[in-house]
Amino acid sequence: MLSTLRTARSVRATERRGEVSIMESVTTEIRREVAVEVVTTASLAPSIHNTQPWRWRLADGLLTLRPDVERRLAVLDPDGRQLLVSCGAALLHARLAFRVLGLEPVVELLPGTTGCGALQPVLSDDLVLASMGVTGRVPPTATDRLLFSAAGARHTDRRPFDGHPLDPALVDRMRRAAEAEGAWLMPLAHSDQRLDAAVVAARADWAEQTDPAYRAELAAWRRGQGPTADGVPTGVASTHHPSRASDFPLRDFDPAGVPGAPPSLGGRGTRPEAVERPAVFVIGTDADQAEDRLRAGQALARVLLTVTAAGAAASPMGQPVDSDGYRSVIERMLSIAGHVQMILRVGYPRRDAAASALTPRRPVGEILTVE
Repeated sequence: MLSTLRTARSVRATERRGEVSIMESVTTEIRREVAVEVVTTASLAPSIHNTQPWRWRLADGLLTLRPDVERRLAVLDPDGRQLLVSCGAALLHARLAFRVLGLEPVVELLPGTTGCGALQPVLSDDLVLASMGVTGRVPPTATDRLLFSAAGARHTDRRPFDGHPLDPALVDRMRRAAEAEGAWLMPLAHSDQRLDAAVVAARADWAEQTDPAYRAELAAWRRGQGPTADGVPTGVASTHHPSRASDFPLRDFDPAGVPGAPPSLGGRGTRPEAVERPAVFVIGTDADQAEDRLRAGQALARVLLTVTAAGAAASPMGQPVDSDGYRSVIERMLSIAGHVQMILRVGYPRRDAAASALTPRRPVGEILTVE
């Protein structure tokens, strides 16, 4: 099945590459007020530790996306893979905003690098990750409107799940959402797959929690009470149930208290029925260059908005994909021919769980430059 999906994705990727000669396609200059609306929506995208590592520039009627390299996590994300995934998610939100405004966007990824051998360009503040223009007007579809409405409510939802299986129709929509962006989505449906992935996730989580450099970096992005524009505020990362047990660990955002041993799956004495077993999905790409990571971010954002629009909730399991080593282990254990970019826990929130707060966002004036 995966080979069939890869063939279909290759055809779609070829079609996309043929359509993005952006300067030849653009027919309408992007106005300042439109750019503000688009970037406001783009700022709602998910990002690792809510670092929001993106910058936008409006010049000559085009909107460009660049990385904010000072916000790259040197310990957790040394090569900038998750920075690129985060920026890709912002790009999907921007595209969606254009569509809802009745404008047809055209996007060129990594303009100026094609044919130069820069398949993995060095991240810098001057690197253009994407250039966006407008080819004309087009009415938004019902799906555009639905996903745009979900953008304001979407957040990393760490509430416990109620145990009900996901609607198969939702799973199919998630799969199609990922494929629409040139990625793929694979559910971990078999017990042996789940066990293998859970073991790797638990070991990766323990390795991070016992790394002083990781904990120092995490503490730097943890925010206390009071106004804040980024990072993870106190309360947002709470699991809501201190005794909660899950076969897949949530990231612990409390930098205090180093665990003394790798965690077990649920702990001794935990009743089997009390262990949370969410649906788990892998989002991946066939290759792992900068363009693939940007596409993975767009796929991640479209999948998360699809989940939110359906009344379900999702949270990433970053620990097993933070490290290239653990990513490789996951790929081998699950016999994945491509590259894992993200793993998601998905389910329906329990009714007795308090609603999660939205994470803060940087003001548009900090991330958009108009020339």
